Amino acid sequence: MVGTSNVGAQHLAITASPRPLQNYAKLVNGPAWYPRAKVLSLGSVEVDGERMHAIYVPPATNDGSMFMHHVVLVWSVNGHTYGFGFHNRRGIRRTLLLDKQLAAHFKLVRP
Repeated sequence: MVGTSNVGAQHLAITASPRPLQNYAKLVNGPAWYPRAKVLSLGSVEVDGERMHAIYVPPATNDGSMFMHHVVLVWSVNGHTYGFGFHNRRGIRRTLLLDKQLAAHFKLVRP
């Protein structure tokens, strides 16, 4: 997914990969990924028994990403990698809490 989200009101970005990804910068940048794209690891979190990895997507190394300046929860299940996160408007810690609250109610469904 491509498109800046550096301005505007609080919002949520969601993405998924059809295969597992270990490089989370590739997940949040999608087809616009470039070799210098980097994310900041915030460590692992567990929500309702699901292990997720928390990352911050700095604008300086993710130019053009819709996830730029977001705190994102990432996890892989059934051969896919998923990520969602809110724009970091109130600080990383508070934004991560908001992500975790959503994750507690997030359910994957079959088509």
